[in-house]
Amino acid sequence: MGFRLEIDGSGPVKLSERSIKHVEFHSEIPEDSNARATDNGASLKIWGKMLFSLGGEEQDATLNMAKWSVVPSESADSYRKVKVDVISASQVVRQITLPNAFVMEYSESLDDKTGVGEFYLHVKQKKDKTTDTAIEGGFGGE
Repeated sequence: MGFRLEIDGSGPVKLSERSIKHVEFHSEIPEDSNARATDNGASLKIWGKMLFSLGGEEQDATLNMAKWSVVPSESADSYRKVKVDVISASQVVRQITLPNAFVMEYSESLDDKTGVGEFYLHVKQKKDKTTDTAIEGGFGGE
């Protein structure tokens, strides 16, 4: 199983199965709810490897994620469309789209011994747009 990540906006991000290690989707309901709440939320947590391109063949997409994580809330670019494809046997089996996502948390861990970097991205759908969250599946071959 693999994952692909696409983030639209200024400084777009495209990461392939080589980069993404782990993805979690969360449907969030307030913990003090005793019934189905109207105050729902949706978020994605994504872990991956930083694959640096020496010689500049292609742009480092994680650089754009780091830049997005510090965009102020007043900027229209603080909200972006985030799409994760879940891949199995070379087919998309699930697609999760948060069309108005913002960064809750972003971190990078770099190790000079192994030369490998890792990132963690936690994005959340804007609460008044939670109903626009799309979770699709049952796709045919690519």
